Amino acid sequence: MFNIAIDGFSGSGKSTLTKELAKRLGFRVLDTGAIFRCMAWGYAKMGLGEPTEKTIETFLKKAKVEVRFDGESQRVLFNGEDATPYIRTEEISQLSSKISAFPKAREEYLKIAKKFAAENDCIMEGRDIGTVVMPGADIKIFLTADEKVRAERRWKDIRAKDKKCRLEDVLSALRERDERDVSREVGKLMTTEESIIVDNSDMTFEQTVDFCYDLITKKLNLDKKVNVAIDGYVCSGKSTIAKLLAKRLGFKVFDTGAIYRAVACAFEYMHLDENKISEKYIKKFSEQINIEIDFIDGVQHVKVNGIDHTPYIRTERISALSAKIAPFTSIRDKVLKIQRDFAQKNDLVMEGRDIGSHVLPNADFKFFCTAEENVRAKRRFEQQNAMGKDVTFKDVLKELKERDYRDVHRDHGAIVQTEDSILVDTTNQNVDQSVEFCVEEMKKRGFKG
Repeated sequence: MFNIAIDGFSGSGKSTLTKELAKRLGFRVLDTGAIFRCMAWGYAKMGLGEPTEKTIETFLKKAKVEVRFDGESQRVLFNGEDATPYIRTEEISQLSSKISAFPKAREEYLKIAKKFAAENDCIMEGRDIGTVVMPGADIKIFLTADEKVRAERRWKDIRAKDKKCRLEDVLSALRERDERDVSREVGKLMTTEESIIVDNSDMTFEQTVDFCYDLITKKLNLDKKVNVAIDGYVCSGKSTIAKLLAKRLGFKVFDTGAIYRAVACAFEYMHLDENKISEKYIKKFSEQINIEIDFIDGVQHVKVNGIDHTPYIRTERISALSAKIAPFTSIRDKVLKIQRDFAQKNDLVMEGRDIGSHVLPNADFKFFCTAEENVRAKRRFEQQNAMGKDVTFKDVLKELKERDYRDVHRDHGAIVQTEDSILVDTTNQNVDQSVEFCVEEMKKRGFKG
């Protein structure tokens, strides 16, 4: 896993920097404050009164705090119950501040944070991320700025809500916060020998992001692989274009659908009950499987728990079962991790609905395939006839329109054409012409392969 630690003074902009960098890199951000807030919510729910060392010890014996992700949204669970909607009140905020001061509570937090770092490409920000939470982070950034600059930034934010706020009061509070942060007994704000100090006193937010992004990508790109994302509508030709483009470039083509189908095969192989499919049931199933991707003679094979299910994934039965399993977050997160890990290690072409927008937001090249719906429906109609299915063009067109609507309005994995994607309209061009178009567009943008 690749871990990035961002520490720094209050008002230096580390929180917004962290979010923007994570978005650009396709990394996850752990909201560490939410962990303590979840503890506070659970503590209040137990009615243990004012926190003391004794009550905290009692509380932690009965408490289980978990971090989960719904897509890219972090959720925190207390003893299995989703606490996320309830942790942003002022009461919980004050209580979490008190609880976080107790060493036992901090030990529990560190277990969660360190486990997260070990399992994810992630960015964390705070005071002691590079010194305590992730001392082995691949990159450590220490963000700072002149105290007057930081105070003015904070003052402008506060003035949006409180016109009576005075700059001198904000500066005084900031100086007090700085003093507390650098002199704490636990979680002290400090640099390390590996820290890259970034003073953004004279930088805009965008300049700060670009500067840090360049620092990170230089380290990430020591053996940078070229990733091509191809998204688009059904029957736009994206799957065939992806295969032929990968062949033309000498890249691997990553078949995400094959993973979901192999997972469905494993579900059947383990004799699990389709009628019991639920979030809890699938989560337990996801914890029991290990997925591996291998290429044999250029063909992608998917192994689940050591068994190669590739020969059995193209049946209607597996396709239908895959559609039921794939929407669950525990499965999607597992597949997303595989996709991103594979992309870091391979020159590849990956196709789907949300590859450029969600799976590989930092792909080197993004293409979005489309065609007039009547043209796409005709292609689908001819495919169905070739398979011996008795369908009418009218029915195929209706089904395609419904599919388009579902794909655009999905809660997860919706079709999105990003601003930096290149439109490939296949209405009046064949597959070879479309592939040639993609290659030429890549060359225009600096591709040397």
